[in-house]
Amino acid sequence: MMAGLSREVRAGGTARQGLLRWGLVGLLLLPLALGGYPLYLATEAALLGLAAVALSLLLGHGGVPSLGQAAFLGLGAYTVGLALKAGLPLGLALLLAPLVAALLALLTGLLVFRTHGIFILMLTLAFGQMVYSAAHKWTGLTGGDDGLSLSGLSIHPVLLHLVAVGVLLAAVGGLRALLQTPYGKTLEAIRQNEEKIRSLGVPTFYYKLSLYLLTAALTGLAGGGLALHRSFISPHDLFWLTSATLMVMVLLGGSRGLWGAVFGAMLYTFVQAWVSSFTDLWGLFVGGLLVLTVLFAREGLWPLLERRLGGGRGNA
Repeated sequence: MMAGLSREVRAGGTARQGLLRWGLVGLLLLPLALGGYPLYLATEAALLGLAAVALSLLLGHGGVPSLGQAAFLGLGAYTVGLALKAGLPLGLALLLAPLVAALLALLTGLLVFRTHGIFILMLTLAFGQMVYSAAHKWTGLTGGDDGLSLSGLSIHPVLLHLVAVGVLLAAVGGLRALLQTPYGKTLEAIRQNEEKIRSLGVPTFYYKLSLYLLTAALTGLAGGGLALHRSFISPHDLFWLTSATLMVMVLLGGSRGLWGAVFGAMLYTFVQAWVSSFTDLWGLFVGGLLVLTVLFAREGLWPLLERRLGGGRGNA
C-alpha cells in the first residue's frame, strides 16, 4: 500500500512539474498576443535562453566553467551578418554560425582541456578576450566600434519569435534525451570524479572536448539568431561581461537544470528591462537578486519552484 501511495505521489509530482514547464512555455508565447516591445523582449529571452541552456549543460552536467561563451555568441552573430552581406542565403548563413563557433571551440579546446579547474576558467576568458579584441580592431571586416548593421534584412517578428522558441524547446528536449544516454551518464560521472573515471580508461579529455564543441555550436546558433533579431552586431557582444551575464542567468535559474537556464534567461531579460525603465542602477537590483538566490536557493530558483509548486525535487 505504501509503495502504491509513493508511486501516486511521484506521478502527481511529475504531472505538476510538466504543467510548470508548460506554463514557462506559455509565458514565452504570451507576448505573441501583445506584440511590440514585449514580443521583442520575449524573442531576446528565447535566444539568450538557448545560449544559457548550452552553458548550463557545460557547467552543470560537464563540470566545465567557462567565461568565453561570448566569443561563440558573437562569432555566430558576425558569421550570419558577414554571410548575408556576402550574398549567401539566410539558411546557409544560419548553418555556418554553429559550424564556425564549433571550429573556434575545437582550436581553443585542444589547449583548454589540457588543464582543469580555475585554469579552464582563466583560459576560456583569455581566448574570449582575444576574439573580442580581434573583432574590435578589425574594422575593415567587423566595423569596429560602429558595428555591423543588418537593417536591410526584414524578418517578421512573429515568425522569428516562433522559430526562436521552437529551436529552444527542441534543444532542451534533445539535450535532456542526450543526458539519459551512456554518453550523458559518462559526462555526469566525469563531473563527479574525473580522476576515478580516467583511471578506468575513459578518455575524459575527448568527452569534455566534444561537450565543449556541442555547447559552442548551440551558442553560435543563438548568436546568429540574435543578429537577425537585433539587426545589428557589435564587438561589445563578445566582451567577457556577456559571458558573465549568461553565467548569471544560469545561476539564477539553476545550473543543474536545462529548464532552469530558460527560466533564468527570461527572468534576467524581463527584470533588466523593467528595472532599467526607471533607473540606471538596474545592475544593483539584479546583483541583489543573485545574492539572495545564492544565499537562500543555492540550486537556483527553478528547482525551488519545482519543489514548491511541482511537488518534486527538480531536475533537468
